Amino acid sequence: MTVRRYVFVIEQGLGHVVHGMNIEQVLAARRDISPTVIRLTPGATPGVRRLPVVRNWSAQASWETRRLLVDRLASDPPDAVFVHTQVAALLLNRVMQGVPTIVSLDATPRNLDTMGAAYHHSVQSAPIEWAKLRANKRTLHRAKAIVTWSPWAARSVVSDYGVPGDRVHAIYPGVNISAFAPDPARRTHGPVRLLFVGGDFTRKGGPELLRAAAALGAGVELDVVTSSAAAEIPAEVVARVHHGVPANSVAMTELYRRADVFVLPTHGDCTPLVLAEAMASGLPIVASSVGAIPDMVAEGVNGFLVAPGDIGGLTRALSRLVADGELRLAMAAASRAIAERDHDVFLNCRRIFDLMDAVSLAGPRSSGPVAA
Repeated sequence: MTVRRYVFVIEQGLGHVVHGMNIEQVLAARRDISPTVIRLTPGATPGVRRLPVVRNWSAQASWETRRLLVDRLASDPPDAVFVHTQVAALLLNRVMQGVPTIVSLDATPRNLDTMGAAYHHSVQSAPIEWAKLRANKRTLHRAKAIVTWSPWAARSVVSDYGVPGDRVHAIYPGVNISAFAPDPARRTHGPVRLLFVGGDFTRKGGPELLRAAAALGAGVELDVVTSSAAAEIPAEVVARVHHGVPANSVAMTELYRRADVFVLPTHGDCTPLVLAEAMASGLPIVASSVGAIPDMVAEGVNGFLVAPGDIGGLTRALSRLVADGELRLAMAAASRAIAERDHDVFLNCRRIFDLMDAVSLAGPRSSGPVAA
């Protein structure tokens, strides 16, 4: 058996942490891969100066990734490198010339510009934006292949950064669909339990959900999983707030199993892993039509899409599901089918590993500088 030596560089912010955990879980079952996993944590590289056209974390991540990989190339070159996200790959020109490299991302900078307000992100001056575009183009073009978390991000890589479509692969990050599984005893009667999972309660639309839940009347209960302080719960809403629930834990999967509807009225998101967890758990979805969410939720099939901040639309969508148990079950089945097809972490990681096999056999490729 041939054993390939692969390096995985994974950012440790937001949902990327869970993505890294899932990749390591799948790698643990592979005897044909000898992996090295590098976890990039914000603030772990003190003293790094800010680069002229990127933010502090970009400078830290890219400098640290380059340092670690250049040292590794000098002593024990791997067969291929997987870097998530492109932020960590901005200074890897030398690495990409020496070893086949795949760059993975959940969203491009242009994607993030479309929802900047939700992330307190603003477009900078024209010269800085031009330089930023050029730096990202150079990185994406020099990678052997690009993996995006969604078709939404893949479209931006091709249209905004000019990468040929045959080098861009949309592969959802995936979840463990055995751990996140439907409750076979779920029924159509009794209190309807809504579940919200979002670390940033305000950005994820928690206040809007509380107002909508207050309008739904009796017979509805709400579970809120968050790492931030939730807003004051209205007196007419039956709600339980859960803090400190670890990702991928039994406590988390049980909250999904006990729920009837998953709600994420977020103001800004790319490819929320919680939606994949909810679909694998067999839940109908009500979520905002931002980022890659319309790629994940099929309107009227496994859920409903609403505009961010539209409390009336959110209330109407939830009312339909609260009132119609058969509709909930039909959408639940559709969610599970979509999860099995698109969001199985073992199948999706296998696609990534197969892609790493292919690029390692083809050898390094550098297309040189790219004009903006």
